[in-house]
Amino acid sequence: MVNCIVIDDERDIVDLICEFLDIIKVDVMAKGNNGKDAVELYKKHTPDIVFTDLSMPDYDGLYAIENIKDENPNAKIIVVTGNPYDENKYFFDLLRIPIISKPFDMDILKQVVEEISSTDTAPIMPFEIKYKFKEDYDFYTCVVNYEQYRNFKKLPIIHECEIVKNNEKNIKLKKEEMEKALNLAVKNDSSHIRKLSKISTDGGMRY
Repeated sequence: MVNCIVIDDERDIVDLICEFLDIIKVDVMAKGNNGKDAVELYKKHTPDIVFTDLSMPDYDGLYAIENIKDENPNAKIIVVTGNPYDENKYFFDLLRIPIISKPFDMDILKQVVEEISSTDTAPIMPFEIKYKFKEDYDFYTCVVNYEQYRNFKKLPIIHECEIVKNNEKNIKLKKEEMEKALNLAVKNDSSHIRKLSKISTDGGMRY
């Protein structure tokens, strides 16, 4: 039997999802009401699937997704949201995270569960990010893999960092060069990152 955890700050939604999951024979191992609960419950239960809302107090669904993926890049996550046009949609597409829109019916839930359960988690392809150094007016872009993106966001020299939709262009990942750049950046040396980057012609951030 497939098992899961269900995360939503609205108790009625949690109860409804759990009721539907019981009907389609999915075992609910635990419930939570924010992204922090999701991460803690994932570590405790290692469920087959995580169902999570996006808009939740204190720790949101994006926090849950990023930190669960840090714990296990192959974790299977389904977003259940009242805003299917969320600004993070491209990020979810990149991570192959399906989105179920509220309100939903049991047939949709069953279909998504069957699809994600029968599909192997494929590697995340390299993608482009846009970022800004602290005390720098320009935005820059470069190509990274998902692990590098997460490390990039944690660098003390980076002010903003977002994923850019790639427009289907051919992207080649320079993995070793970027690893070297990240290691230097931890020591506040941004020279190698700047060498691998280019100034963006789009001044604003976009996802």
